[in-house]
Amino acid sequence: MILNSLNLINFKNYEEINFSFSDKINFFLGNNGAGKTNILDSIHYLSFSKSYFNHIDSLNIKTGESFFSISSLFKKSDISYKTYLAYERNKSKVIRVNDEVCDKFSSHIGKFPIIISTPMDSNLILGSAEMRRKFLDVLICQFDKVYLKNLILYKRLIKQRNTLLKQFFKKQYFSHEDIDIYDKKLLDSGSYIFDKRKEIIDLLKNKVLSYYNSISSYKEVVDIEYKSQLHNNSFSNLLLKNLEKDRFLCYTSSGVHRDDIDFSINNSSMKKTGSQGQQKSFVLALKFAEFELLKSMINFKPLFLIDDLFDKLDKKRVISIISFITKNDFGQIFITDTDLDRIKLIINEIDLDYKYFFIENNTINEKKITD
Repeated sequence: MILNSLNLINFKNYEEINFSFSDKINFFLGNNGAGKTNILDSIHYLSFSKSYFNHIDSLNIKTGESFFSISSLFKKSDISYKTYLAYERNKSKVIRVNDEVCDKFSSHIGKFPIIISTPMDSNLILGSAEMRRKFLDVLICQFDKVYLKNLILYKRLIKQRNTLLKQFFKKQYFSHEDIDIYDKKLLDSGSYIFDKRKEIIDLLKNKVLSYYNSISSYKEVVDIEYKSQLHNNSFSNLLLKNLEKDRFLCYTSSGVHRDDIDFSINNSSMKKTGSQGQQKSFVLALKFAEFELLKSMINFKPLFLIDDLFDKLDKKRVISIISFITKNDFGQIFITDTDLDRIKLIINEIDLDYKYFFIENNTINEKKITD
């Protein structure tokens, strides 16, 4: 899949800006705060119908304006897709693909799949279990519509069950029949989510280790372990076993919404013992593995968006990563950076088509590095 062109109007810091991209590597260069990341975020909008960084649409409108729009031209298997997304303050968001309006935003997910890596990815290691579940869910939802449907249903049922538990507690009343209605519905969706997550983690494991060794100058052993209450218990038994606890806590304490993923290095916690460089290399390896898995599931190459690729990496690791990227066909890549001299050194080492866009004062200069 290729993103040929992109047009932004009143999106974040841009009044209007247009891009025509290389099919291979596209660099966005500029000082911090210039708006490089906003360009990647606009592509994320086209893929997921929402911002990666701020899900409140109104906050992504340029100051003083009443709307924003993002339009593009994608190409998949020689078929072009003209895509348009717009949001006007206090009105509904609109998405159109080849002039066909998208009625459900969830149905849009997976049409233009992407992998995005940002400095926020350190939270996959350092942050909450919810962030790690989201990482897994975003990956799977781009190729498995049944998973997406079950995930939406599961979250709605958990919310409704928790509301019911709170009502029971408040009224000092309880109905097994009412709670059983939700429990029976949760079993199918929760079990599907568990089975799919387990399958994907198993597929990611060896890929992550392989990629980590390719981009790291060290030979540490890294691993991923899926942590779930459903490994040793059926979901129905868990709900029954924890019912009294749930009644007291007023929320559902067992299920796949409590899942987590453990990341380790040399049999120790990556969070506790991994250096910043090791953690950055691990996250990139995880993203490369995510890319490969998604590509195998959809049978074409998703876009790869990498924000601030070289943050917290020494020169040796930077060279290893760029060499690795150029030797492996990752399709179309979008990279942001602040250091033009570093990009010039990198360009001298690669033999791929590229463009770089220098961002300054909310405008762009499109050049070759030799300019």
